Amino acid sequence: MRKLDIDHINQNATYKVSELKSRQNYFSFTSKADVKFAVGFDEDNFISHESYQLIIANINQKPSPRDSGVRDTIFAIIQEFFRINNVTMLYICDTGDGKQAMRSRLFSYWFSTFAENGLYTILQSSITDEEGIDNYFAVISRKDNPFSAQVMKEFYENTYFFSHKPKE
Repeated sequence: MRKLDIDHINQNATYKVSELKSRQNYFSFTSKADVKFAVGFDEDNFISHESYQLIIANINQKPSPRDSGVRDTIFAIIQEFFRINNVTMLYICDTGDGKQAMRSRLFSYWFSTFAENGLYTILQSSITDEEGIDNYFAVISRKDNPFSAQVMKEFYENTYFFSHKPKE
């Protein structure tokens, strides 16, 4: 993954974005409600082609009221990710507090309002694990990614495999 351009991100972000010195391609910003966010990308192997998991973390664990600036800042980072990398991005909703369905709906809504969403292919799925917890996933690829069709097929096959118990 190529290094993201912080100046380009800040040209499109509502909030001032800073690089986290401790991790490459991780960024932070603070919303008007004083919620501190970290946004970054970790290499992932759920898909065989080069892919990265999008991480969005509320660092100071403050409640985050509805704020379009948060969405716009996160999507400025995502837009930069795709501007310089023609790879796959995975989004997996955190299950730690039981709000994963809400996070999935919010991300879907945000993505649907993203100004350039016609440039991307997105597939979403959910898998209920052995403890009955629903896990929500999305895979996003630029439409001009030469592996896009294969990535989407592999994502579908992987989520199908993990959501169906083998017959004994």
